[in-house]
Amino acid sequence: MYCPKCLNNTLAINSRGVVHLMINGKKMDSGRFLFNFGEMTSAEFLQAFTEKIESFFKWYSNFQNQDPIAVVELYTSDLTCEDGCPIPIEHYVSVIDILIKKDTLLKILSSQAEKFNMTIELNPEAN
Repeated sequence: MYCPKCLNNTLAINSRGVVHLMINGKKMDSGRFLFNFGEMTSAEFLQAFTEKIESFFKWYSNFQNQDPIAVVELYTSDLTCEDGCPIPIEHYVSVIDILIKKDTLLKILSSQAEKFNMTIELNPEAN
C-alpha cells in the first residue's frame, strides 16, 4: 500500500489494532473488533470477525425499515510506514482482501443474511 506522506509502497497494517465495521452506512457502538496477530491465529481472527458480523446482523434485524445490505465497509487506521512517516489518524484503509478475503466475507454475509432473513444486494463498485 502507498503511504500518504512519502507516496512509496511502504504502508502496512500493524500486527494489532482495530477494524471498524460499517454496513449501509450504519455502525453499532460496538461495531469494531480488535486484532492482534501476535496472539491470535488467522482462524481465531476469522472466528472473532464472524461473531462481530453475527452481532451486527442481530442488531440490524431489529430495525423496522431494513434496506437490503448494499455496502459493507471494513477499515482500519492502524497503519505504519516502513520509512517512519507519521500517518494521520484520519487515514483509513479497507482491509478487504488484506486481512479477510472478499470471497470469505461474502460467504459469511450470505450465511448471516439467511440466518436473520435479510437481503443482500451488494453494489460491487461500492464494496
